[in-house]
Amino acid sequence: MMNVPNPTASVVTEPASPLYDYELKLNWLTRALYFSAGADVQLLRYCPNYDRVKLQGIGGTVIATAMLAFISGSYAFYTVFGPNSPGRDEPLSLGWFAVAVLVGLVWAAVIYNLDRFIVATTGHGDGTDKITGREVLQALPRILMACLIGFVISKPLEIRIMKSEIDTRLEQQQADLTKEYMDRAAKSRDGQIELISRAKQELTTLRDKKSQQIESLRQEWNRADQAFRQEFEGSGGTGKKGVGPAAAEKKVLLEQRKKDFEEGQTRLQPEINELEARIKEKDLDTDKAQKEYKEAEPKAKRQGEQLNGLIKRIQIAHEISPTASWLLTLMLIFIEVAPLIFKMMISLSPIDYLTENQKRLSLVRRGIQMSHELDGNGHLIQDVKKATYHQVELEQLQVVGKIEIDHELTAAVQQKFKAEVAADIENNPSRYIERIQPKEPPTS
Repeated sequence: MMNVPNPTASVVTEPASPLYDYELKLNWLTRALYFSAGADVQLLRYCPNYDRVKLQGIGGTVIATAMLAFISGSYAFYTVFGPNSPGRDEPLSLGWFAVAVLVGLVWAAVIYNLDRFIVATTGHGDGTDKITGREVLQALPRILMACLIGFVISKPLEIRIMKSEIDTRLEQQQADLTKEYMDRAAKSRDGQIELISRAKQELTTLRDKKSQQIESLRQEWNRADQAFRQEFEGSGGTGKKGVGPAAAEKKVLLEQRKKDFEEGQTRLQPEINELEARIKEKDLDTDKAQKEYKEAEPKAKRQGEQLNGLIKRIQIAHEISPTASWLLTLMLIFIEVAPLIFKMMISLSPIDYLTENQKRLSLVRRGIQMSHELDGNGHLIQDVKKATYHQVELEQLQVVGKIEIDHELTAAVQQKFKAEVAADIENNPSRYIERIQPKEPPTS
């Protein structure tokens, strides 16, 4: 029996060349670099050192970006949620530090996965060392994604680099905000005290007026009493001692003045007491306004200390040095976009041909034939719907053909059986008459 060659065994064999050593030495670092670059290590065994260095550089960029993302995410989380007051040396909170490290690891894993996806799914362009508009247009979504990642990573690093300058500016702004809050509180207090003082002055004036009325009645009573005594003792008035007509008249006047005083005091003193109580209430209102002002001071400090968020720090960093801020951001964006740009700039190398060859082999071995139609610009149309799936067609032909044969055989058997039954009916009709006669229902 002849040995038929296996078409699936046509893989690339390692060249036996004494002039070049294609041995691929792998350790944990190179494996990590190749994995990060999305490289096929099996194909790298047949590639020169040029391809290996290129993919190691791409993988190193992805890992470096993930490390920067870890630092950026951890610092950003600790800045937002941990103890972080400008101008004050806060002790390191181990609890918040551990949580920040955990969040940083998760953030680094997200960025690492996105970067690895971006560089692995970006093709090799048109194969030339020139960047064409078509290449840029095709890579534009990935470039925009890389720019966004670079921008997000750069901001926490930026505020960490400019921490001392940001803390100084932030401390000043917090002091200004506290002073502004206290000025508003002082203005409110002074306004309240002024209104209270006016009301108190009016009450005091009214109280003094009523007190003067009582005092005036008292003085009239005293003068009447003095006039009566002088008349009675003979030291004044008519000069006659004893109760005479003049003394009796002055006694009546004395009794009247006493009555007027008592009635006036009875009528005015409750009003004076009420005014005194209201004046004391105004004094309490003044003390309350002063107390509220003193209580506003710690609130103002807390209000100022709340001006310590991540967004505010980013804003201050941009205010301090917009040039440095944008340079750092652009540097991180360049690190993110660099692998994509380099892929578009580098000419095709062996790894590109081997990768394309392996893709086509995987399709051919599964009986898939790609379409060779071209679009209006002469580019190959890659559409899974336009591909020819030979294995599927073969399976379909086998299954459908078998069903069609079964259908034809079943029809032939039915036709033959029908003819035999018809002939039997022709020869023995009585046998079939009994079958078609209705049966009598059973009697109860």
